[in-house]
Amino acid sequence: MRRENLDRCRTLARDGFTFAELLLVLALLLIVTGLVFPPVLRLMADQPLKEAAERARVQLATVRLKALDSSSAWQLRFEPGGRHYLWMPTESSASTTAASSATTVTAPTNAATGPTSGELPKGINFSSDINGVPLSIERLPLESLTGMSNAYQLSQVGWSAPVTFQPDGSAVDSELAVIDSTNRQIRLTVRGFTGGVIVSPIEKRRR
Repeated sequence: MRRENLDRCRTLARDGFTFAELLLVLALLLIVTGLVFPPVLRLMADQPLKEAAERARVQLATVRLKALDSSSAWQLRFEPGGRHYLWMPTESSASTTAASSATTVTAPTNAATGPTSGELPKGINFSSDINGVPLSIERLPLESLTGMSNAYQLSQVGWSAPVTFQPDGSAVDSELAVIDSTNRQIRLTVRGFTGGVIVSPIEKRRR
């Protein structure tokens, strides 16, 4: 009887965890967390920059398709050092500027045929230089932005030279980059012959 009670006590004792076993489990959890958590944080930090680069890539592809569909040249401009970008027909931009000098009233435009604007996600900007070479900027006349609700605001923006797509799908060889607050960037290179866009991996900007 006494031996049976002793065996029962030993069995109950083995059913629990010792302090050393708990410490071992805790140490294993900390090791696993240390291995998994940094890549997750890095992925979360990369997401806004990747999203901005994808938005720019899609917009460049959209402008190319507009040029193909409309059989006329289209252009995309971006704000070096800022978040704005803008796309419009190249010919209508030039004709609107000429018309404004002749005091001709331009009819309101729409997203299908006239200028349209967008912005990168907050915290992400277009680079103001490419490989250390500052990008030239210019302002667009207010008349070329007719029909846009924020036309005056956009007329005060310093815009890049146009990335132009021709009706045959070709383009001007161009490069732009989106950057985040940690000085990392993704470069987008437009191939002139095909109009295709090559997106680089995330990289540290060179000083």
